[in-house]
Amino acid sequence: MDCADDEALFTFALGDLLMNNTMKFASRATRMICAGAALAMAAGCSDLLDVSDPGSIQGSQLSDPALQTLIVNGVIGEFQNAYGYYSLWSGVLADESITDHTNVSVRQFSLHAFDDLNDINSGGYENLQRARQSADDASDRLKGMGAGSSLDMARVMAYGGYSYLLLAEGFCEAPVNLSAPLTDDELFARAIARFDTAIAVATALNSGANAAAATDLINMANVGAARASLKKGDLVKAKAYASLVPPSYEKLAYYSANTVRENNQMQRPSRTADPFLGVAPAFLNQNDPRDPQLPTSRLGLNSNPLFPPQLPLMYTGWSAAAQKPIDITSNVKFATGLEAQYILAEVDGATPATLAFVNARRAVGNQAPVNVSGADLISELRNQRARDFYLTGQRLGDLRRYLKAGTDLFPKGKYPVFTDFYGDNTCFIIPLAEKAGNPNV
Repeated sequence: MDCADDEALFTFALGDLLMNNTMKFASRATRMICAGAALAMAAGCSDLLDVSDPGSIQGSQLSDPALQTLIVNGVIGEFQNAYGYYSLWSGVLADESITDHTNVSVRQFSLHAFDDLNDINSGGYENLQRARQSADDASDRLKGMGAGSSLDMARVMAYGGYSYLLLAEGFCEAPVNLSAPLTDDELFARAIARFDTAIAVATALNSGANAAAATDLINMANVGAARASLKKGDLVKAKAYASLVPPSYEKLAYYSANTVRENNQMQRPSRTADPFLGVAPAFLNQNDPRDPQLPTSRLGLNSNPLFPPQLPLMYTGWSAAAQKPIDITSNVKFATGLEAQYILAEVDGATPATLAFVNARRAVGNQAPVNVSGADLISELRNQRARDFYLTGQRLGDLRRYLKAGTDLFPKGKYPVFTDFYGDNTCFIIPLAEKAGNPNV
């Protein structure tokens, strides 16, 4: 590589550091490596640091009120990217999907037998920590701009709450800003605190021209707070939050063809040609339009047969009458009134109202009504929940919650397309890079 190549790479890295200079979650080891690389490159090209990038944003500008919208949009963008990655790979770690890939890291992760050097695991950690820190930093900056009581503050708090929520649902434990590892309950508590702030700020502004946006944020935060409370075991609060959400409410994560980073990450592995993602046995051949699959198998990257998933219920463009492929522009409903209805039903238990709700959901899936009660009704409620929220990042948190309560639904035995057997991993783990740079881990 010559100096011109070095200059181009370093300019990109420097610009990225300026754009993300608030991402405090990165480990000390990573920062030292980056600093060492920068010094080495500078020594090799003496005029490298003289390069001007007039289009970049300097660190000092990040407190400029004129950039408020840019900062908030950055929080949303980071969450949507992290959510797409998490939805894909948490489904593999749960029982939603399987892979047939030549990559060793993918194989080990798919087998639930990975360690702290696994690339897929590390990607989940880095993306969610970046989304979390982006929101935390943005809230501090908005306060400094005098926008601490604005809808933008409610917005970054709500998205930050969901970043903490996914960390709690997906990771065995996770530190925050070089802290000691936090338990899932501690992370859920932080998520709820952010949702509560979002609700309070948006409620104070819920009138006039702000009414529609404020109401949307209040509903988004109430769904998240209900979900976190349920999984934390606080059923009273879960019911209180969920009861405030209209059944028709929907909040979307948006994806586009603008850049690869903005694509729906489920499209590439599940495409008809050359796929590597398939429907797992737990969801295979259900004949349910909510989680459809291709009628015939396709060969994965290792030439094993897969049934790639098609557009599920919670993805925009879904139709019960027509099976469609997942597209890079398919948006995903990540917070809904339907989820709030499931939370209310679970908290209420095996009541006649819960049975009526279960049968209404079975009708959406072209299933006949059932007449069950007690534990059988709760089991059927879980079954319908799994179908309704297929490939939306819900399943791993649910399986971990059920496991704590004594019901193990994680896949066991021989992996469907390998000769290997499933391992024991039931959650993402702290990667080695964090362990190496965080003295508290």
